[in-house]
Amino acid sequence: MDDTIFIVTPGIFMRYVMEFLQVQQVAKTEKTPAWRYMQKAFEKLRYHKRKDDSYSIWTCAVEGPKNTKKVLGYLFNDPTILIPDIVYNNPYLKIFLNNQTS
Repeated sequence: MDDTIFIVTPGIFMRYVMEFLQVQQVAKTEKTPAWRYMQKAFEKLRYHKRKDDSYSIWTCAVEGPKNTKKVLGYLFNDPTILIPDIVYNNPYLKIFLNNQTS
């Protein structure tokens, strides 16, 4: 969407932790949930876009034929970090800006 990639949080980080169980051990030493530890590590990479109010997490609408659902996540500055090919925009996903979709 918007010529970039949107990843849903905290789901993407929870999934990562399920795949790489060693993260749980590292997170225990930090006394934080493993998914939150990974989310903070991701933010430190600064691959994501920040909103004007400096927050990192964006609200998007997934528009289906019968209803619309809001999801939270990150937008990438450069989608080629994950996918080197052309990124196709998802017509069902829209960014919420000031309580309106763009």
